[in-house]
Amino acid sequence: MCVPEVLSFREFRTALAATLKRVQDPNAEPVFVGAHRKPEAVVMSVARYEQLIGAAQRRADVDEALASVRAEGLEPSAEGLALLDGVAAGSVSTGEARERVLARYRR
Repeated sequence: MCVPEVLSFREFRTALAATLKRVQDPNAEPVFVGAHRKPEAVVMSVARYEQLIGAAQRRADVDEALASVRAEGLEPSAEGLALLDGVAAGSVSTGEARERVLARYRR
């Protein structure tokens, strides 16, 4: 990860309102704040934070599901792994994944 510009605490205090306005857009890049240009804190919108938490939770859920399957001595197919990666990335809902798996075995 490339660390962007880091605002000093003084710069952050001076431009607090502008910085908060800057991060309001869910797609805005977070703002790093720190002493001596070393990042110590991050400011981001709540929407961006929720996106990050959601992505981490999806990844943890997929990892747990995979561990459960593997504990049973099974290994998902390449197609199944790709589907799970889609769920973890948020590009495939769990409902869609379920329907695709069921459709595959209804044949």
